[in-house]
Amino acid sequence: MTTTLLDVRAVSVRYGRRLVFHGVTFELPEGRCLGVIGPNGAGKTTLLRAIVGLLHPFTGDVRIRGRVPRDALAQVGVAYFAGEATLPGFARAAAWGTLGNGDAITTDQRRLRALSRGTRQLIGLRTVLGRQPLGLVVLDEPWEGLDPDAARWLTSAIELKRDRGAGIVLASHRFQDLAGLCDAYLFILPGESLWVHAHEIAPIGPVTPALLMEAFDRRRGGTPLPRAVL
Repeated sequence: MTTTLLDVRAVSVRYGRRLVFHGVTFELPEGRCLGVIGPNGAGKTTLLRAIVGLLHPFTGDVRIRGRVPRDALAQVGVAYFAGEATLPGFARAAAWGTLGNGDAITTDQRRLRALSRGTRQLIGLRTVLGRQPLGLVVLDEPWEGLDPDAARWLTSAIELKRDRGAGIVLASHRFQDLAGLCDAYLFILPGESLWVHAHEIAPIGPVTPALLMEAFDRRRGGTPLPRAVL
């Protein structure tokens, strides 16, 4: 029996008069991975910010193990990373050893801003994923800027956290990042959202990037997705 970790109910967000999205509803159990996918500007980052309590929904409610996000951050162990916006520019990189791509950050104490974008991204990801314990991991475009070795490390790290019982929420605009990794997908489209289980996209075998793209395009075109036969 799985336990609901994240409960999002009828969440809508506005920026001024602009409605970013409306009525997003889903539950994420422990030990499951959700992929949030949609075009740039659809509201993926906004939804993730609402999940971790960085903004208040216009309507609706977010609960993490029954608590509002602000109260859940410490008790549940919530990790959030959204690229350089969540890395302090004055921080220094020290004693990281190999970062998954063979590059070493040792004791030179270089400022993060002096490093390459991919290295900064990797340091940030290793920092948030290295925290213990973690109940909920929320990552916004985490593969951006990573080389192939670092990207493989990240995918393995996400799978390990999920296998240890953490709930994972990943946002990306690239199908190849999320295909085959997630148990369910949330398609964010102008004016609507749709929760789709992996087995509804690929009843037999893994979800490939091509299958995920096809499912997304069908929904964007107004065609209902075929229902899986269970």
